[in-house]
Amino acid sequence: MNEPQYDWGVAVNTPIGYPIRFYAAMVGGRPIVRELYTKKEEPDWGNALGYESHSMAYLPSSVDMVWLSYKEDCFYRLKTTIDYKKIEKLFREGYKERVPNGEVRHTTYNTIVVGVAPGGVVVLWAGRGYKKTTEIGKYQAEKIELKEPPGLDSHERLIFSKEDREEVLNSDLTIPKVVREANKNKPIPFGLWDSYRDHQYQWFPIYEIPNGKIGDVRVRYWNGEAGTTLYTDFASYMGKKDFFYLEEPIQKRPLFKELVISYKAESGQKYLAKVWFDWEAVLTAYQEVFGKEANKVTAHLDIRVNRANTNLTFQLIGDNGKQTFLEPKELKFYKLSDRNVITPTPLD
Repeated sequence: MNEPQYDWGVAVNTPIGYPIRFYAAMVGGRPIVRELYTKKEEPDWGNALGYESHSMAYLPSSVDMVWLSYKEDCFYRLKTTIDYKKIEKLFREGYKERVPNGEVRHTTYNTIVVGVAPGGVVVLWAGRGYKKTTEIGKYQAEKIELKEPPGLDSHERLIFSKEDREEVLNSDLTIPKVVREANKNKPIPFGLWDSYRDHQYQWFPIYEIPNGKIGDVRVRYWNGEAGTTLYTDFASYMGKKDFFYLEEPIQKRPLFKELVISYKAESGQKYLAKVWFDWEAVLTAYQEVFGKEANKVTAHLDIRVNRANTNLTFQLIGDNGKQTFLEPKELKFYKLSDRNVITPTPLD
């Protein structure tokens, strides 16, 4: 083979409350060694942390996986080719990131993230840790019948054991009690993880910092993608010195799930604002503005810091005359200093 090798490993994501157990799984020539996978806290979709071991290897061009969906009590198999050229391009080109001492360095991906959701939905991302994730593609597995073969030892039989299934579904070690209670007697939300990636609109964010300066902005989208815009990449919006945006062609993008904004206020004090969004609330807001002919509409999300540095407002404004406010699920502000464990963006 003439293809290059990279240092990479595999991470597996399952939505909270929906554990799986692999019967056998290969990502390219690399096996997934662990069997039981579950997530108990966010982020549970598009997270490259918790990967299996890394080593130099050829990047994958196919996957072949068989697993048990505990909640559905059925087996799935996904055997398919994947977009090798896209993966290799991502790894080869890499991206810029800011390291804790404030320097910007070029780095690249080191993980193929496998997301397995109810209904046999599989999404693959290229990722590195929590801060950078880019989707490779979405795939649909087939439901299969899998009978227990003879000669298995006690551990190998777990995947066929009804007792093990009940134990996994009712254990705090695999599904938090609060999640089990919330999902009790509710149907599995099939299609939800497709919705996260299917609902994309032509929009872009604008950050308004009154008499201040924008710092790095870290974003996590509902479709599992994540990334950071460095403050040096921002431009002034329409010549307004308090308004900052990324000067690039308007494109379809997924919806915000988390947002972390660093900035310097008019007073010179540096802040970090962390925002979390509810899926239904943010989706409703975008549908309200974009309407039934979404492809004909472009919008911007005006994100404004108040002068007291205690609140952010989010106003989605469409070029069709429609607008609405987004209410975040949670919002936190932090004052930053040079003594912070993670050195803040210079902003000077």
